[in-house]
Amino acid sequence: MLLSRSYGAWLVLFLLISPAFIAPSMSQLDSHWAAKKRYMREKVRKMFYHAYENYMKHAFPHDELKPLTKSFTDSLSELGNLKLQHLPRNYNGSALTLIESLSSLVIMGNNTEFERAVTWLSENLTFNIDARINLFECNIRVLGGLISAHILATDSTNRLVQGCYKNQLLNLAEDLGRRFLPAFDTPTGLPYAWVNLKYGVMEDETPETSTSGCGSLILEMGALSRLTGDPRYESAALRALRKLWSMRSSLNLLGTTLDVTTGEWIEYSSGIGAGVDSFYEYLCKAYILFGKEDYWRMFHSAYLAVQKYFRHGPWYHEADMRTGKATYWQLTSLQAFWPGLQVLVGDIGAANSSHREFFYVWKKFGVIPERISVGICWTIRCYILLKSIIPCGRSWRSPHSTSIKQPKIHGTYKLANQLSILLICTPK
Repeated sequence: MLLSRSYGAWLVLFLLISPAFIAPSMSQLDSHWAAKKRYMREKVRKMFYHAYENYMKHAFPHDELKPLTKSFTDSLSELGNLKLQHLPRNYNGSALTLIESLSSLVIMGNNTEFERAVTWLSENLTFNIDARINLFECNIRVLGGLISAHILATDSTNRLVQGCYKNQLLNLAEDLGRRFLPAFDTPTGLPYAWVNLKYGVMEDETPETSTSGCGSLILEMGALSRLTGDPRYESAALRALRKLWSMRSSLNLLGTTLDVTTGEWIEYSSGIGAGVDSFYEYLCKAYILFGKEDYWRMFHSAYLAVQKYFRHGPWYHEADMRTGKATYWQLTSLQAFWPGLQVLVGDIGAANSSHREFFYVWKKFGVIPERISVGICWTIRCYILLKSIIPCGRSWRSPHSTSIKQPKIHGTYKLANQLSILLICTPK
């Protein structure tokens, strides 16, 4: 009994005095992270203005800056006219970079430049141009940029001078949305990948599109319908999304490319990278934005299928949608969004695992390569790990040299390893 009371007294005393020892270290930690956040924030600000100011100086009102030559490209129209034979006459671009920068200007707190940009776009931007554009790119970049800027211009903080904004950006967005609608006029409801802003779908237009191209339209077109009260935009995007989902395999997997007139798959191999990536992202975010359970049910089923058939340790390869069997063992740069999406849905462990491996590849090359064999990724990971555990000042060699050979599949290496590779190092 006496021992119990003595123990209790010591516990109370410890709880009373421990903050005196713990608080300084915690305070120092908080101060360190606060300083790092300020440093990174300022670094990002400088990077943004370096890009923005040079675009405005050397390329505006054209679409994008070519930094090495200090010239420009009108990528919105050039993308659909690679031979540059059918570009609009007297066309000076659609100020694409400016549209995409609007929300960043607000985040940076530069309301004056934001207002100037909105005024210029309101007075000068037109979509009545003879230009064949990519529906997906124009949707996410132009329509999305205009809608988000409209929302920022009309929110409760009154960022613009009172009375100077009269829904001009929303009017532009609605005009653009109307020009999208002919692309959805197909037997399946799946939209063409390309549409002419002035004349609609061109004669003999290719019916081939990607899963992302017809499954990543619901956010912008859904928001446009909610803001304008016109249901046509959301209805068109939702019909395409539901048709696409109905084409999934019994494994809940989708392919990469398809024919919008027949509704048949062209490429059965798929992953979480190019051609498919934003399909998963938009399902999740559509549920968050609009609250419809259908979006979550689709996303949840698709996510479980990805984790089951595409995941190999921290990496994600491609697989045949019909069988789930691996096809291409490669990491692509467009997969890098996946850990962020996983954080959004609460799968923190899987997100941390993949994000860490992406970081190792980035650390090795200074940038994430466009494509790289998963087998090489494992080698890089083990190389960096090895460097961290080998004592300094000693000379070591690995019997496995610098590469790990894998069985070939479709010109790439199949990863034979499971969750780790054991490299046994021996002293010289």
